Amino acid sequence: MKELTEWMRRGGIVCGEDVSGGRLTTFGSGGAVKCVAEPRDERQLTALVGFLEERGVPYRVLGGGSNVLLSDEGYAGVIVRTRRLDGLIVEGASVTAYAGVGLPLLSRRCRESALSGAEFAEGIPGTVGGAVYMNASAFGYGVSDVLYRVRILHDGRVEEIPASELKTGYHRGGLPARAILLAATFRLTEGDEARVSEKMRTFAERRAATQPRERSAGSVFTRVGEVPAAVYIERTGLKGTRIGGAELSTKHCNFIVNRGGATTTEYFRLAEGVRLAVENSSGVSLEYEVEYIGC
Repeated sequence: MKELTEWMRRGGIVCGEDVSGGRLTTFGSGGAVKCVAEPRDERQLTALVGFLEERGVPYRVLGGGSNVLLSDEGYAGVIVRTRRLDGLIVEGASVTAYAGVGLPLLSRRCRESALSGAEFAEGIPGTVGGAVYMNASAFGYGVSDVLYRVRILHDGRVEEIPASELKTGYHRGGLPARAILLAATFRLTEGDEARVSEKMRTFAERRAATQPRERSAGSVFTRVGEVPAAVYIERTGLKGTRIGGAELSTKHCNFIVNRGGATTTEYFRLAEGVRLAVENSSGVSLEYEVEYIGC
């Protein structure tokens, strides 16, 4: 790993060793990560991924760290964070945002440009990279509704793909396997800044009223067909159940919040208890929405 970190520093890539997993995810748990790398631009990212793959070094790509949990044992490979790829360009009704741009920033920039279509992104604690990868959605609106084109790193090459060629679905962005999103272009609708602001305010109020403010990894389970997982979880009566620092939110029962010092193990112990209770009470098998990075 010393050779790798020296190579990165010579190339101007920000990196750190033995980084606490709690600093890398929105839930705030996980053991030490052997190496965390933060390329400053597309060129550095391309060079880094090539270097890692040539040497067979395991790596995972992270944006804002929402919908992700790190093992309490840590991760022996490299976490590549895209948060420094943060350029954002507005051209008419099109907005191109690099992978590290936060969704709230994207939404606000669209508002300032009187562009409608990205209001739902206000308040989502993630980045453009993760949002496109997961086809993030909220309140009936989603990324695929406004996505026009993606720029990706795939098999060592930079490619641009029209959104129409992606096989998107519920929480599925349709990117090629092992592709890394570099940037995305969104096609929006010219509107009125006051109306866009009002829509964003409405979404923000709904989010505050229905979702917990404590640290979380977002929704624990995916919906079942068109039925939200919370419908089945509600029937179990487990709201407020706590294991260690992990608690099934009393505000929204498809969220597990970190009440302080929660571990990833505690999260999954609680989640598995909920999953089994739903299966016993409703005969429904819930699937996890959160991704797990193990050692």
